[in-house]
Amino acid sequence: MAGIGIIVNPKGRHYKQDPGRIQRLSFIVGDKGSYSPTEDLHDLRRVLEEFKTRDIDILGIGGGDGTNHVVLTHLIDIYGEKELPQLAFLRGGTMNTLANSVGIKGAPEKILSRLIYKYHEGKSFKTDELDIMKINDEYGFIFGCGGIYNFMQAYYAGSWTASPPKAVYTLGRSVASAMVNGAFARQLFERIDGEITVDGETWPYKNYSAIVSSSIPVLGLHFRVFHYSDRPGCFHAMALSMPPRNVLPAGPSLFLGREHKKDGILEKPAKEMRVSMEKPMGFTIDGDMLKPQKDFVIKNGPRLKILVR
Repeated sequence: MAGIGIIVNPKGRHYKQDPGRIQRLSFIVGDKGSYSPTEDLHDLRRVLEEFKTRDIDILGIGGGDGTNHVVLTHLIDIYGEKELPQLAFLRGGTMNTLANSVGIKGAPEKILSRLIYKYHEGKSFKTDELDIMKINDEYGFIFGCGGIYNFMQAYYAGSWTASPPKAVYTLGRSVASAMVNGAFARQLFERIDGEITVDGETWPYKNYSAIVSSSIPVLGLHFRVFHYSDRPGCFHAMALSMPPRNVLPAGPSLFLGREHKKDGILEKPAKEMRVSMEKPMGFTIDGDMLKPQKDFVIKNGPRLKILVR
């Protein structure tokens, strides 16, 4: 057995709040060559190159959605045509939507302890498979600009640390504002001019209030928005072209993961989505806030094997 490699982002929320957690994870792993807190991208790539050379069986990632996005982007680039290791998401970040979507629960120490015990005992794992999207030159599970990007900006803003309670508060604030067509909701759903083409079909609107794609069903807060992501080899492409108050009636179907039969909401299972904006727009991949770009090409990336428990 080639072993397990563990990468931890020491800047993840749970690791910053409890620095001793990093030492506890290191103690659980034991082998220093298999465990690495990484401080920057150069450090990350060095460690991934080592893991590739060792031909590890499992890569564990300690951090939230943003950490997963960064690590997987560099992992796929470094491995190239080589088969990727199985993945274990250890949680520990501000957002853990990906881990939640496949049923990974518990503290990082417990997840890692179970992983190492099962591996060395030769026991079988429960696994799941997920498609990851390639967004220009990066990889991730949820892409968004417009409304979803603006919501994340509001979520991260201020002195209140980003957390599930703050996400609920930000959602409640946006709903209340939308009911009266308030300034906050208008800011979230500010129109952006551009063109969207999905699998060769150009969508009819010339401006949008939110553009999003996802290869996992859950957006966050248990909203199973992206029901088309359950189809292997496809991601869920969606765009909204409507004022804030018109979004509210779609709330129940968004929460339950049902098809949205309302004017102004476009969605379909997709293999390729092209977005061309009139001006550069900020965007998010898995909660990471990224520098503005005008053009996006979103395609299916590799299918990943995830260890659930």
